[in-house]
Amino acid sequence: MKLDLNKDLLQKEIPTNKWLVKDSNVKIIRSVSPDVEDPNNLSLEQEDCMNKLIDFVRYSQDPILNSEENDDYLRPAVGLAAPQIGYNYNMFFVRFEFDKVGEEYAIINPKITAKSEQITALEDGEGCLSVNIDHEGIVPRSFKIVVEAFDYFSKQYIELTLRSYRSIVFQHEIEHNQGKLYYDLINKEEPHYTNEKWILI
Repeated sequence: MKLDLNKDLLQKEIPTNKWLVKDSNVKIIRSVSPDVEDPNNLSLEQEDCMNKLIDFVRYSQDPILNSEENDDYLRPAVGLAAPQIGYNYNMFFVRFEFDKVGEEYAIINPKITAKSEQITALEDGEGCLSVNIDHEGIVPRSFKIVVEAFDYFSKQYIELTLRSYRSIVFQHEIEHNQGKLYYDLINKEEPHYTNEKWILI
């Protein structure tokens, strides 16, 4: 992702780590974020929230603007949910980049309507910008999910069928808006537990 700060930012501020809310802030991070009442007509605060989510993820994925040498270097994010920047709205933004092609989803009021019994997990575990101390362990999730949501870009309701890595990322972000964190799913007695039927990626 290559951004031009003079024309590509959707809001006025350059993304910063100061935006991030950590898991020590239980009031925000562990609250259930209510649905946006009218996704077609966002309030100024809701619009600002979504714009910040988009700008943060895009900026964090730009290796030139977000150089590791920067004093305020951002850990590159695939996704970011509203509570992570201090807003309890049921929305998030994710950006995948495969073979230098960006695939973006700005999601409002997501609902998982179906999920597979097949379990998948990241072999190296998950991480989170709202968690300073990484929790090692396997995070089991559904390999396939169906999500209904309002798409901020197209301004319409959509249904997505997601598998593998995309499914994992969406579940991670959706759970942020339910007041849950990835390490809640790690086996407390055996953090690296896996089943031979699981698909590890």
